[in-house]
Amino acid sequence: MENLIAIISDYGLKDHYVGTVHGVIRDINPEAKIVDITHNVRPFDLVDAAVKFKWSFNYFPRGTVFLILVDPDPTAEPIIVSTERFFIVCPNNGVGSLVFQKEPPEAVYRITAEHYFLEGPGNFRGRNILTPIAAELSRLQAAYHLGEEMDLSRLKRFRIPSPVEISPGIFEAIVLDIDNFGNLILNMENKGSLPRAIEINRVRIEKSSESFSGFQKGELFVSTNPEGHLQIVAYMGSAAHILKAKRGMKVRVEF
Repeated sequence: MENLIAIISDYGLKDHYVGTVHGVIRDINPEAKIVDITHNVRPFDLVDAAVKFKWSFNYFPRGTVFLILVDPDPTAEPIIVSTERFFIVCPNNGVGSLVFQKEPPEAVYRITAEHYFLEGPGNFRGRNILTPIAAELSRLQAAYHLGEEMDLSRLKRFRIPSPVEISPGIFEAIVLDIDNFGNLILNMENKGSLPRAIEINRVRIEKSSESFSGFQKGELFVSTNPEGHLQIVAYMGSAAHILKAKRGMKVRVEF
């Protein structure tokens, strides 16, 4: 089993928050290995966190403890979810919804081991509650020491909209994510072929390629992102900027 903690948060890197989370982990479990998946989730954005979690979890070894610190709802109780391969420490706010479709939860525990919590001013439960529990869990590799088992039906989940076929071979999708390069990632996976055309914000794109060669700077085309989703790319530029696109915007996809 790996003594590994992988973290997703919306804390950013400007402030000291990420560093203090690392410090708490190392103080409790000096042998822990820490991987920062991302700390640039959009503030309080559970969908963004869920997508980043889905696109990263499968690359980690069995026994990894995922610490998800995106916490917009202070009433969401802190929990531990165990699956066949992993543990997830997070608020019960649905942030694991997309992962659970591929890695079904086997048990969920309400965190009750308050003697592990840190005391401190303010309401920083990501650092003071979830982090020390994750540190202990990475060492123990057993959740029942740290909480009371709940019925799986109480585990909150949400769904991401799926593409809708509005006529034969024509689908309405949405922009699911915009990555750091400005690529527009759709809520539609590549099922074996690229579309013949995509239309977004009254702009029609009829070029597609799995290769990024042979394009002019700023030229738009359709490709597949590393997680298998269709994406709109501007070569050496930002498709989001060129198309004035935002997450959730509708996209017409033609095959």
